[in-house]
Amino acid sequence: MKYSNVPIDPALGIRPNLLQWLPARPAMSFRVRSVEQARTWQVKARRQLNKCLGPPIKRTALRPQVLEHKQLDGYTRTTLLLNTAPQLKSLCWLCIPDGASPRGRGRSPAMVATPGHGIGAKDLLAMDEAGRSRKEGDGYQKDYALQVVRLGIPVLVVEPLGFGERRDPEIMSEKSAETGCHAAATITSMLGTTLARIRLNDLQRGLDFLEKQPQVDPKRIGLMGISGGGQMTLWSCAAEKRFKVAIVSGYMNTFAGSVMGMHHCICNFAPGLAQSFDMSDLAALVAPRPMLIESGTKDSIFPLKATRAAVRQVRKNYDVWNAGDRVVHDVFKGEHQWSGRRVAGFLRRWL
Repeated sequence: MKYSNVPIDPALGIRPNLLQWLPARPAMSFRVRSVEQARTWQVKARRQLNKCLGPPIKRTALRPQVLEHKQLDGYTRTTLLLNTAPQLKSLCWLCIPDGASPRGRGRSPAMVATPGHGIGAKDLLAMDEAGRSRKEGDGYQKDYALQVVRLGIPVLVVEPLGFGERRDPEIMSEKSAETGCHAAATITSMLGTTLARIRLNDLQRGLDFLEKQPQVDPKRIGLMGISGGGQMTLWSCAAEKRFKVAIVSGYMNTFAGSVMGMHHCICNFAPGLAQSFDMSDLAALVAPRPMLIESGTKDSIFPLKATRAAVRQVRKNYDVWNAGDRVVHDVFKGEHQWSGRRVAGFLRRWL
């Protein structure tokens, strides 16, 4: 049967109808005037965010299992498994710059990195999908974990469930990077939780592991990511106060202007989230911790106009703490990709 791609009435479509249900002002919208009110709001809002993400996951001993340890150009890379929940393992790469030692100039700040859609975490580590070395700095993610390692800062890269090596064999050859997310998101919903909760838990347990490394100052650890990794950076820093800085690339926007306004992967969604928050409200849960936001002028899936509006609101929220200078916005000429040009200065100042 042949179907027409011209609807009887465009108003019958999905977004023309459902986006009308978005509240003009989300229930937990950040509208306070004092630091005391802001702190009270954060307690209530963080509780609501966790409700949207699903019930907390039972903790288990990490029991790190080293799969590989390699000396590379200027750093060591250790591939390991962590037990992040009962019957759940996470795959990570710990990269330690040469010379980073507790016997040297003291413990170092560190970063956790989580990737966007593509081949997974290997795209942050100058590897192709098969794990072979490639030219550093290629791809839309530009190996941003290694960019930070080159600054002398240890990085733990966490592979999200549904990405890269954390996909089932039958979908490893799928061309769409969304296939693994779809499988993971639908199954987690049947189990009464969300994919975002699983990914958040993996990042939190990665943080637990990184805090115990002898080279690392446990009080100076941040989180960074682009696209789906930018989403998880914002959401995770909103939920987890131990992350001291956030680098959110290719994500900050409004829900109506981006993930709900056009096609986006299913991993961007959690039940009831937009009824309670917009992205700038989630950023208010990060405040007053420093945040670097990266935006490409030609990013078609996170349009710059809505991003600028969101960042204005984020700064206004931070101003309650007199911390507007802690919000750094790098608007660069480019598409949906990592910039990195302000990362070094940002981390030197704030981490």
